Amino acid sequence: MKVALAVWNGRISPVFDVSRQLQIMDVQDGRVVNRVTVHFANDHPVHKVQRLLDMEVDILLCGAVSRQMAAVLDSYGIRRHDFIAGDIREVVDAYIRGALPSAEMSMPGCFSRRNRRRAKNRKGKRQK
Repeated sequence: MKVALAVWNGRISPVFDVSRQLQIMDVQDGRVVNRVTVHFANDHPVHKVQRLLDMEVDILLCGAVSRQMAAVLDSYGIRRHDFIAGDIREVVDAYIRGALPSAEMSMPGCFSRRNRRRAKNRKGKRQK
């Protein structure tokens, strides 16, 4: 599975729509087996989505994303964990552990009731 992270200065980029750098990881059996950094040539949404498709990305981990960009990503089947904030290493570790979404790695004011409910349900499943 390929997972892309929108990156800025060692952290998740606050807004995917204007991010210029991605870290693409191959994740197999709960481990990162390969990692590359790629750059967007421009901010055009079609270019960004095409780049993700060319890299065969399955999941995007990012900060905020516009509704238009989210709709395009959804239409191409690229799943998102959006409104994430934090250090790249910590976010990758949380993703691998299945700990996203989490209140600790959400953008301020963005850990919605829905995400809290999903996180609570996930914890309940682990305890069974």
